Amino acid sequence: MASARKEDTSDIKMHRDKLLQMHSATAHDWVSDKDKKKDVYDDGTMSFFWHAHTITVLVIFSAVLLHVAIFEESVPDRDYNAKRGLMAVVLAFLLFGVIHTPDGPFIRPHPALWRLILCLSIVYELTLVFLLFQNVNDARQLLRHFDSTLGKEMPEKSYGGNCLIYDANNTNPWHNLQDKLDGFVPTHFFGWWLKTLVLRDWWLCTILSIMFEVMEYTLEHQLPNFSECWWDHWIMDALLCNGGGIYLGMKTLNYLSMKPYHWRGMWNIQSYGGRLKRLAAQFTPYSWTDFDWKPSTSLKRWMAMLALIAIVRLHFSFLQ
Repeated sequence: MASARKEDTSDIKMHRDKLLQMHSATAHDWVSDKDKKKDVYDDGTMSFFWHAHTITVLVIFSAVLLHVAIFEESVPDRDYNAKRGLMAVVLAFLLFGVIHTPDGPFIRPHPALWRLILCLSIVYELTLVFLLFQNVNDARQLLRHFDSTLGKEMPEKSYGGNCLIYDANNTNPWHNLQDKLDGFVPTHFFGWWLKTLVLRDWWLCTILSIMFEVMEYTLEHQLPNFSECWWDHWIMDALLCNGGGIYLGMKTLNYLSMKPYHWRGMWNIQSYGGRLKRLAAQFTPYSWTDFDWKPSTSLKRWMAMLALIAIVRLHFSFLQ
């Protein structure tokens, strides 16, 4: 009997180790990454918001559904009912996902926020899968159910044409430059700042930035808004907006890498000023992990980097 129990225990251990090995081969081991954090102190304080509230959420959502089913009068409007039904289905999925999906690498300001973003991404992906099986006109008409102003083909704006920076023949000689200073300027800058925080590599971000401008040249026959003046491509976009965002991102990375991370529970801080600072710090990273892509260390990494560059560029280009 004892030997049989030992064999069973050994088999269970081997099976568990095999499962762990399979998991580590297909998914990133965030647990070991979290154990490598440098200069991190946490007093372990757990507040009300850091405990699971599965039953509370279930009771509240069930009460809302009961109120709709029993007390609300039915509305003879098919579109209205369909919209509310879809919203309720999405809300039920989001609540389930926020409560039950596993945590990712991010825990600030709260893991539930990132679980919500994950579930919203799944809903968005499912919507795109559904739209994939519709033609362009039907997909546009579906959008009219959410906003009556949608469903129309938007006019494409061409940024090319007259490329004079200073047009002496116009009453406003700087009209070409002013026309290019639209909403894409700040979005390019802050977008590349965020991309740098994600990718954490100056060379990779710079290559992606330059390749994006090259791709705009390549695809301007399909997307007219990709037609830009040379100084719009290389000075305003690549150098100022993209380059400035990448530079600010690298400076932010350096600061986050050197910053010590010492956390105390808010109610363990006596002063109101300290509590306000702690509340603001809740929206900053809990810790920081330096990362190096090392593309030249192996052929596999090099091919993975090329695939990443190609996929990211094509994806964002056509989403724009």
